[in-house]
Amino acid sequence: MSYRYQAKTDAEIEQTAAAILTRFPKRRLGLAVDIEGILEDLGLDLLPRRGVRPHAEGYLARDPRIIVVDEKIFTYPPRARFTLAEEVSHLILEYELWKGGRLPVGADSHELSEHQHFFVEKDAKSLASALLMPAAIFAETFNAKRRELEAAAAPQLNALRETLKHTGEVFQVSPKAAAVRALKLKLLSRDALRRVFPNAK
Repeated sequence: MSYRYQAKTDAEIEQTAAAILTRFPKRRLGLAVDIEGILEDLGLDLLPRRGVRPHAEGYLARDPRIIVVDEKIFTYPPRARFTLAEEVSHLILEYELWKGGRLPVGADSHELSEHQHFFVEKDAKSLASALLMPAAIFAETFNAKRRELEAAAAPQLNALRETLKHTGEVFQVSPKAAAVRALKLKLLSRDALRRVFPNAK
């Protein structure tokens, strides 16, 4: 295998997300990021299909300008947005999209070791999260809503659920995606995450 993916640090993920958002400052939907607009600006084509690879909602074609997605994801827009952001993240992290590179030899999913595949997927999900929920404005939105509910004497668990629901709606992601991002940014503890989402890892 000639290709070897270099896992990214949290700081590198955040810096990459910030660079992308700086490059496309007009691609916003309120506070939410217009990921489909960014995809369009990058010259990428979206190809919805009925049923894709097992255990996958989307993947990159051999031509990295084409993103294939399961058409069913569009029944829940927050999930669709995250899938698109994740596939764009794969291109940025692995295929040197900014330099106009192609899929490196040995980099197709079936050619990667289990160890390599784990870090590729982990980093793509992390970058998708950072892209859709920029750190500073996400933290500001999350904390403002939580303070508002705490001031109204809402029960702690209810306040957290409502905060995650509100923040998810603002950034057009699922409440669980908002919770995972909040955990990454140290806005809530893992115990708090599991109280709201018992099956969260």
